[in-house]
Amino acid sequence: MDQVNTFKRNVGSKIIIFTITFTSLYFVFDTYEVNYKNYMSMQTTLENRIEHSEELKQEINDYQVKIDNLNDPEKLDLILQEHGYGNDGEVLHKFEIPEAVTPLEETIRRERSKSAFELFVEFIIGTNDESQ
Repeated sequence: MDQVNTFKRNVGSKIIIFTITFTSLYFVFDTYEVNYKNYMSMQTTLENRIEHSEELKQEINDYQVKIDNLNDPEKLDLILQEHGYGNDGEVLHKFEIPEAVTPLEETIRRERSKSAFELFVEFIIGTNDESQ
């Protein structure tokens, strides 16, 4: 009888230990599986974002090259022809430095000579006032 009680205690403690161990292992592996799935989805997202950033960098570089080409007179003709302006060999651009424009205030204040029309009108009217 003593052996039966000892056997019952051993079986009971072994069942409790087995249950605790099995539950712990189940919890660890279940958590590991969920974390691994999250890790894989995050890794995929990271790879997609890296690819997208590389595409954006390439696009920025392409635009920068196009901007730089606009400042080059030799390439400007090609760019304009790509967009339908002009024919092959035709010069489409002309770089000239514009003349400086005299401000309007200076033009109005400046002494000016009388035009032929003004001289004719003064001759007809008879006023030769030089003060104007």
